[in-house]
Amino acid sequence: MNNRKTAKAFGLTIVVGATLIASLSVALPGGLAQGSGSDSDNERERAFVEALRREDPSSAERYVALRDARGQAIAELQRVQARYSAAGPELRPLVVRQLKDAQRQYAKSSLAFLDFLDARDRRALARYQEEIGRMNRLLEEHARARAELEKLLREE
Repeated sequence: MNNRKTAKAFGLTIVVGATLIASLSVALPGGLAQGSGSDSDNERERAFVEALRREDPSSAERYVALRDARGQAIAELQRVQARYSAAGPELRPLVVRQLKDAQRQYAKSSLAFLDFLDARDRRALARYQEEIGRMNRLLEEHARARAELEKLLREE
C-alpha cells in the first residue's frame, strides 16, 4: 500500500512538472531571451533608454535595473527548464522546486517591469491629456477671435 502512495505521488509530481514545463514554454517565447533581439530592436532599446535618461536619469536607471533583473530571471528559468528536461524521471521531482522558484522569480521581475512601464505610460497619458486640453482651449479662443473678426467684417 505504501508503494502505491509513493508511485501515485511520483506520478503526480511528473504530471505537475510536465504541466509546469508546458506552461513555461508558452509563457517564454523565444523573443524574450536575452540577446535574441535584432539590431533594430537593440537600437530601439538604446534610443528608449536615452530618451528616459534625458527625461529623468533615475527613471532610466530604474528601467535598466528592472530590465536586467527580468533578463536574468528569464535566463535562470531557461537553465532550470533545460536541467529539468535533461533529468531522468527519477530526478525530475528534485528539480520541480527549482523550476517553481525560477517561474516565481520570472513572474515577479516581469510584474515589476510592467508596473514601471505602466506608471510611465500613465504619466505620459496625463501630460498628453493636459496638452490636448490646452490645445482645445486655444482652438476655442481662436474660434471666438474669428467670430469677432467676421462680425467686424460684416458691420462694414
